[in-house]
This record gives sequence, C-alpha cells and structure tokens, in this order.
Amino acid sequence: MTAGFGLEKLGLLALHFPRWTLLVITIVTVALGYTASKIQFSSDVREIFRSDSPDYANLTMVEEQYPESVGDILLLVEADALLSRENLERLRDLHLELGFVDGVQDVLSIFSARDPPDASGRSDPVFPFELRDDELPEIREAVLHHPLVSRTLLSEDARTGLFIISIEPQPDIEDLRRLATELNGVVDTVLAGSDVRAQPTGVAFLRLEIVSSLIRDQRTFIIVGFVISFIVSWLFFRSIVYAALGGIPAIVAVIWLMGATQLRGQEVNVLTGVVPALVIVLVVASALHLLFGLRRNLAEGAALRDAIASSVVEIGPACVLASVTTAIALLSLTLVPHSLVAGFGLTAAIGTAIAFLATITVLPAAAYLVLSQIGSKPASDRSINVVFDTASRACARLGRVTLSQPRAVLAGGILLAAGAGALYASISPSYQYREYLPEHSAAHAAMGTIDERLGGTERMLILIQWPSDYQIETTETLEVVEKVHRLLEELPLITGVTSLYGIQKWASDGGFEKGKLFSFLSEAESPLMARILSLDHKSALVTGYFPDIDAVELLPIMDDLESQLADMRASYPNVHFAVTGTAVVSARASHEMIAQLNRSLLIAIGLNILLIGLVFRSTRAGLYSILPNLLPIAVAGAVLYVAGVGLQFTAVVAFTIGFGISVDSTIHILNYYNQTRSKGEAVKLALAETIRTIGPIIVVTTAVLIAGFGATLLSELPNLRLFGIVTIVLLVTAFFGDLLILPATIASMEERRSSRSGADKLDHENERDKTC
Repeated sequence: MTAGFGLEKLGLLALHFPRWTLLVITIVTVALGYTASKIQFSSDVREIFRSDSPDYANLTMVEEQYPESVGDILLLVEADALLSRENLERLRDLHLELGFVDGVQDVLSIFSARDPPDASGRSDPVFPFELRDDELPEIREAVLHHPLVSRTLLSEDARTGLFIISIEPQPDIEDLRRLATELNGVVDTVLAGSDVRAQPTGVAFLRLEIVSSLIRDQRTFIIVGFVISFIVSWLFFRSIVYAALGGIPAIVAVIWLMGATQLRGQEVNVLTGVVPALVIVLVVASALHLLFGLRRNLAEGAALRDAIASSVVEIGPACVLASVTTAIALLSLTLVPHSLVAGFGLTAAIGTAIAFLATITVLPAAAYLVLSQIGSKPASDRSINVVFDTASRACARLGRVTLSQPRAVLAGGILLAAGAGALYASISPSYQYREYLPEHSAAHAAMGTIDERLGGTERMLILIQWPSDYQIETTETLEVVEKVHRLLEELPLITGVTSLYGIQKWASDGGFEKGKLFSFLSEAESPLMARILSLDHKSALVTGYFPDIDAVELLPIMDDLESQLADMRASYPNVHFAVTGTAVVSARASHEMIAQLNRSLLIAIGLNILLIGLVFRSTRAGLYSILPNLLPIAVAGAVLYVAGVGLQFTAVVAFTIGFGISVDSTIHILNYYNQTRSKGEAVKLALAETIRTIGPIIVVTTAVLIAGFGATLLSELPNLRLFGIVTIVLLVTAFFGDLLILPATIASMEERRSSRSGADKLDHENERDKTC
C-alpha cells in the first residue's frame, strides 16, 4: 500500500473516465449549490460557551425562570441637557411608544422610578404627569439619588440615560430584524428635532450585526481567497489555463462544503465562517503540487495522459497523507466538550476531506480535457521557467546555507524552540466574549459608553433557589436575599445591585411595613418584579452590574464570591445558590476550553508524528518532523506573549489548524526526499535536490495560504483577526522550519548515523585483522 492508502487512485479513475467524472461532479455541485443557498448564520453569543457543564445549566435555569431578564435591547440616550423639560417630555413619550411596539414586553427607564410607598402603599411616579420648570431641580435630585435609577438608568452627570427594552427571549433573526426596524423608526420619529442622541445596543441587538458581519466576512474570505490564489498561481505558472485548473476544484469544494454544512443542519458561526477560506487554500496548495508535477512531466516529453497519471501516482500519496494529518489535527478539536469548538473541528475536518476529494477528481479530469484541446505543452515554458528558476535559485541558496552547517542550524532551531516555548508556557489565558462581537459598530461603541458612564452592560447573577414546598413570601426570604445582596455589593467590581432587598430598602424609606412587601409587589405589577422574584419557581434573583473586563480579572472575584457563598450554603443547606451570567459562564468556560484545546493539540501532534513514521515506515521520519512542526507553535505563542495579547481559545484553535497545515509541507519534503534517496543519491545531494525542487512549490503554497488566511484581517470581529494573525505567524515560521530546520535535522542525524556505521565497520575490520 502507498503512503496515500491507495486513495490517490481516485485520480487515476477520474483520468480514465474524464467526461463521466465531470458530469457526475457537475450534477452533485448543482444540487449542493441549491442546498447551500439556504444556509443559515448563527447569532447566538451563547454558542461560544455552550456545553453540558453545571455552569451552563445554571444559566439556562435563570433564562427559563426569568425570561424578561434575558432578551434585553438597550437604548442609550445622550444629551448635554438630558433632564431639560423638553427632553424629558420627548423621552417620556419615547418610553410609552416603545411599549406599544409589537414584540416588546416591557420598558424600564428613569420614568419607571417611583417614590417610596407610604404606610398605605401609595407610590407616586418621580416624574409627575405635568412637568414644570420650577419642579425640575427637585425631580433631578430625586432621580439622581433614586436607588433603582442612579448609575443604572442615569449617569451621575445626568447626561446619559438608558432604556432597557425587554423582548421575547431568542427571537427568530427575521423577527428581530423587523423589531429593530420598528424600534429605530419609533426612536427617529419621537426624537426628531431634539438634541437627544440615541443608539440601540446590547447583545440582543448585536445579534443582527453579528449575522451581517458573518455574511460579509464569508463573502470576503471566499472572494479574496479565490482572487489571491488565482493571481499567485498565474505568477508561478504564467498561464491562465494552469491557474484556472487550480481554481476550479476550489470552487467545487466550497460549494460542496456549504451544501454539506446545510445538510448537516449546521449554522455558520464566528468560527466555521473561516472554513471556506481553509478549503480554498488546501485545494490550491495540493493543486499546485499536482500541476507542477504535471508540468515537469510534460517538459520531460511525457504524453499528456501519462504525465497526469505520473503526477497523481508520485504526488497523490503525499496529498492524501497531508489531508489525513490536517484532518486529524482538526478532529482533535471534537474532543473539546464545547459545541462551538467541536462543531468547528468537525466542519473543518469534513472540509479537508472535501478539499482532497475535489482536487483528486476534478483536477486530473479537467486537466486532461482542457489541455488535450489547447495543446498539452505550454507555450510559455521560458517565462514559466524564469519564475520557477528564480524561486529555485533562492531555495538552492537557502539549502546551501543549511547543508553547509546543519548542526549549527539545528542547534539554533532547538534554542529558538526552547526560548519561544518558555514564553508560550508563561502566557496567561485571556478571554472577553465581546471579542466575538463586531468591534467598530456604533452599537459596540455604545456598550463601551454604558460601561464608562453607567453601571456596565455585564451582569453577575446569583440565583437563590428554595425547595418546591417552601413558602417564599416570608421574612426569611428577605433575610437570605439581603445577605446575598450585601455580598455582591461588596465586591470591588460591582457598580450596582438590583434585588428584592433593594426594593425592600427603598420601600422602608417611606415608612412601609416590611411584612406587606410581597402583597405590595403583587399589586404593583411592576416589570421589575419579573426580574427579581419568581413565585412559581420559588426563587429570587440578585443582579450585580459591572463593566466589561477580561476573564483573568473576573475569575478571582468570582472565586472570592464563591468562598463567601460557602458560608451561606452551610447556613441554609436547603437553599441552592448559583453564580451565573453570560460573562461569568464564558469566563469559566474559556479557561477550561483553553486547557482542553491544549490537550487536544498535544494529541494531534502525537498522532500525526506517529502517522508519519508509520506511513514512511521509518521511526526517523517521525522524529525528523517533530522540531520543524513544534517550532511554529512555540514562536506563535511567544509572539502572543510579547504582544501582551494573552492566550485566547481562538489562538489555540489557530495553533491546531496551523500545525495541521504546516505538517503538509513536511510530508511533501519527506516524500520527495525518500524518492530521491531510493534512486541512490547521497543524503546531502538528495536534500539539496529536494529543497531546489520542492522549495519553490512550498514558497507558492505558503504565499497562497498566507493570502487566504490574511483575508481574516479584514473582519470586524476581533477574534477572527487574531485567528488570522496567529495562523500567518505559524505559516511563516513553518516555511522556514521546513526549508531550514527539517533538512538540517535530517542531515545531522543521517551524518551521525553514517559516522556510527562507519566506526562500527572499522572496528569490525580491525578485529578481523587481529584474528588473522
């Protein structure tokens, strides 16, 4: 069996029946293209950390019991004189009009504020029906010091306010788009002609921008990938025909991938959106190797069919093995128990298989039919050779430097890997879920304003769950909620807390009896009630607000809170206390995810190195591939450390993908080196020939890979830009690792082995002479 497990014979089958092959491929492509047109895009931020963990289960429980607190759209309003009479009248009208929009459940704003109830339970609005200029200073002071408004719904300078618009949890994206359009229409109409500036924001609203960014990014990745790949292929071959032959399988592969994704019921999310770009560069990289082999065979005088067949037989096994190693690296991501990463790993692995299948079937069939019509011998051989020879001479010089001092180069590689690895090991995990939101949008900027001037957009939720037979309307309930409220309030991060205790404290300021609080809240029918207490579920919710921070800063605060809650759990053994919230759960999940990704990466590295040794039937081949493929990961980690970025799970995913791809070039070098050695060439001569011949192709494929992944730098999503930067660093380092470190490793090890064999042979001859 060949190194490609015989799968390269699919190319020979396609070559034998080229017309039937392309007909079947066309039918399949049309069908999958129609399916791909129906693909959906995911906008749920929770997909980032969705799992079967207890933390996520607690978040789901809160969403079920307190749905009004989940799907909020935030409306930020700003003005230099926000509390002027004219602006207050406009804003009150806005509060009322927003409540009439279909899909809005309730609205909270400064106009929801009321004075503390008196002994009879009467509670008047802070803002009277008729606003008078002489009363505004008193109203201003009242609202600025209102415990449920200050720093939550109104800034301390009274220039920034917030409307919290509760909508149905997780509406369909089209319903959300319609709702957002209506809300924007109401805002524009009511505030027209005023100096009040308004901007909707919040995770619910940003879902629309996430979908828009995903659609825009995927189109950009695909278009840029095709254009750059075509240009690079043309520059290398100086032939539009050859460039097109490399691009056609890529088009087919992308359509198949999108169709298969839709058939699997998989939505495109912030990670899977880059898979089409991955497929394009994988197809073009393999196609370049096959086309170069075809061109070389034609230049040596082979007939067209024989030239294609020879290219498939000689290079096809390496393409198969490269695809297998890449797929193994990607499948290792499925070991991570988070649906976002596992789903991405499976989708990308399927994309890798599709990339190989499209390349090995479309290219031989299309090349035979096209080149047989226009002539198999390219007319521009001289111009082609100029480009190839230039790259070949550069690689040859690189090879001479490497092979003249292989041990020095190897020692330098080991030192670089050790130093970079030490920096990698020193990186602290880092995560902010806003890295997965469009960065330069007005809605994202508004979230920053809320963090700066108000209490913050992030929430730390503490669910207090009593047994089902508990009588919740008691003073014990108030006592427990008060203790939890105070615990949360004392945390250094928290800017404000909303809970049943806050309502109780507000009510007591007016002389209202504590024992009547539950009946008062039931009669008031305030939307705030649904956010702090659930009589049906026997639970209470304490909400702390804080600005967006990194998980590294948040986790110690959460740990401190958990240690304090341990005393509460001991005092109330029948009560369940759960700390949750989007930022809280994602912070915990990110650290676990990074650790799991590092483990899966180690598994992928071990399996691929083992596979290389098995396929080439050489333990040394597996050992040779270790340093050149670990070096890129270490260097990329060191770059993150020096840049102060921190280790985000997107970067670890990029490490896995970069490793899987960088192994491909290693395989092509080992494959050609073994072929050359099998012809009787000495080690260094075989290495020099390999570098001179395979080096230029690696130059071009690396350029294509960098260009394809470089398209992610155009994304509005910070996590995708980081993904692109890390992958590019990996690819550049892998290029030098394959053309410098790998040959130096082989030369050093083989030279040592030859010296040892020679010494053993000499000792044997001396011993024989003594015997004689």
